[in-house]
Amino acid sequence: MRIRYGLGLTGSAIAALMQPAQAEIGTWRFHADHVLGTSLDMAVVAKKPLAAALAIDAARTEIARLDRILSAWRSDSELMALNASESLAVSPELFAVIALCEKMRGTTGGAYSARIGRLLEACQNNAKDSARLAVKIEAADLRLDAGTRTITRPKDVIFAVDGLAKGFIIDRALAAARCVPGVDGVMVDIGGDLACWGAAPDQKSWRIGLVDAANPADNAPSLIHLPVMDQAVATSGRSGRGQLTVSPLSGARLNHVAYATAVANSAAEADALATAFSVLPPGEAIALADRLPDVAARIVTREGETLASSRWQCAATPISVAQASGGWPAGFGLNIEYEVPKVNAGTYHNPYVAIWITDENRTLVRTLLVLGKETRWKEENYIYWRRFGRNDVKLVDSVSRPTRPPGQYSIKWDGLDDAGKKVAQGKYVLNIEASREKGGHTVQRLELTLGADGAVVESKPDGEIGRVRASYGRSQ
Repeated sequence: MRIRYGLGLTGSAIAALMQPAQAEIGTWRFHADHVLGTSLDMAVVAKKPLAAALAIDAARTEIARLDRILSAWRSDSELMALNASESLAVSPELFAVIALCEKMRGTTGGAYSARIGRLLEACQNNAKDSARLAVKIEAADLRLDAGTRTITRPKDVIFAVDGLAKGFIIDRALAAARCVPGVDGVMVDIGGDLACWGAAPDQKSWRIGLVDAANPADNAPSLIHLPVMDQAVATSGRSGRGQLTVSPLSGARLNHVAYATAVANSAAEADALATAFSVLPPGEAIALADRLPDVAARIVTREGETLASSRWQCAATPISVAQASGGWPAGFGLNIEYEVPKVNAGTYHNPYVAIWITDENRTLVRTLLVLGKETRWKEENYIYWRRFGRNDVKLVDSVSRPTRPPGQYSIKWDGLDDAGKKVAQGKYVLNIEASREKGGHTVQRLELTLGADGAVVESKPDGEIGRVRASYGRSQ
């Protein structure tokens, strides 16, 4: 029997949620997949577990409510109704989003625009008249009547609000959570865009880790720490969201920016600015960031050049890694490709996976990845957990990621141990353990000889683990 506390969360979920991480007493964390087409992560600093549970429930309720209004994927959303109407009186939330989209269009000189739904469709179909369509959309007579909340939409305008709506939802979810009595701080992260408010766990500000966009590995390390206090962070571009980038000004497809990250006072503003910064020439984007109050930006071009605004340079801190002498040949790494197989089952749950490296004596060298953030499921991978994981919960939390659905994934080992020191050439063992709720438990071990020459080791699918391929050599 599943007990409900009237919070929209099952009793078992609350029990797992409310276990504060070691050294972070008073901080409760929550993760959910399939939220706005991506994942939701929250951290709540609160005096009592019940306050944290109420805050998380308030945020989730607000997210679900706004999704029914703003979704471009739900046929019954209010946004879809607006795009099918010439003129429509809309809800306060939808009117606020469209009005803010138009404001950010002006702020960015048209580099951000929510009017471009028809233009995006034309570019996806490789239409030849996208430049002419962009001019028509820019000149369209869009009318907003604040008194009646009526939006009059010209036929060339189809609203595509994804570049701002997710940030708007994050802002509203955070506002709902912070209204709960006893809550001192909140972070809401949806798909990598996030907003923070109030007290941070054990430090003066929330510290956001940013990874290298050129590294697609599941366990890609953070390269930069960015302190954020009562602000929001959003990333856009080919590597940030993987979506088509089109200039609202010219109608051209763009790929000159690998990714652009924006910091602003609201997630909606940061969301729109990140999109604009991936459209503008990098120098113009940085100049715009420096002109806007409380905005910071970092842009990485397709060629790998990095540009940062003045506020970013003052705030961000590169993460240095201590390294000892010796180690693998220069440029060498271990790339691990692994498969989460689809297992035929009545009710399928994504597996919980642990991947780690040991030496010949089975001494832990490096924990690479733990998929599954709830401690009770980490323990299902009992070989890793009993031997290593429970001895360093803080380390496990730092490499934990949400579970993955069936598919092909990759991680990398850079030749460093858990202390950040280079390891010697020699023999190692790649260990992969997977377990699934109401399913099986599988362990694979691949023996590796990592020396002066490259090497490849493969294993066949087995139970909860699909094909694994470990290739050692010069990183591409």
